[in-house]
Amino acid sequence: MPQVKKAEVREAILAAAFSAFSEKGYSATTMTEIARQAGTTVANLYVYFDSKLIILYELYQPWLMKQLDALRAEVVLLSNPKKKIRRILTGLWADIPASDQAFANALIDALASAPPNMGKPVKLLDSVEGFLTRLLRESLPPERAEVARDDLISHVIWMAFDGFVINHRIGDVRDIERIAALMTDLLLGDTGPKAR
Repeated sequence: MPQVKKAEVREAILAAAFSAFSEKGYSATTMTEIARQAGTTVANLYVYFDSKLIILYELYQPWLMKQLDALRAEVVLLSNPKKKIRRILTGLWADIPASDQAFANALIDALASAPPNMGKPVKLLDSVEGFLTRLLRESLPPERAEVARDDLISHVIWMAFDGFVINHRIGDVRDIERIAALMTDLLLGDTGPKAR
């Protein structure tokens, strides 16, 4: 007889995993610990989720999209392209990596420790890069929007995100403002002395 899944058990598992991943990181969190905090058994975890990585993705994707939506809401209120682009970059490289005890590091940790050629269980990178491309195109002046015509610049910015996430986790948060200012100038095409 198949086991009936209960919404409250699923939510307890996700809450326990989010707490553990935020506090300890992905690798240091065990399924036993998640089960204990959720008030269930390890066997029952596998009724709801096939693996610890699937639990992480179940948490990470909505968490990240909430972070990105909040960033976009801030950006659209800003008055000029320079402020908008700089806010996008500092949000991606400083604020989101610091959010929820550096929760973003859990995915970096998970992917770094995954078996080679495992692949990713969801296409999160594609959706994030598409989101970022649209946000950049909305924020850049029309004559510079071509810089973000495809997802290439978004891919570079997002790969930098991964590095900033790791650096935040280990306490290295230097120069983010200066790097964001430099990248903003590059995206806007401001290369003269007055751009500094």
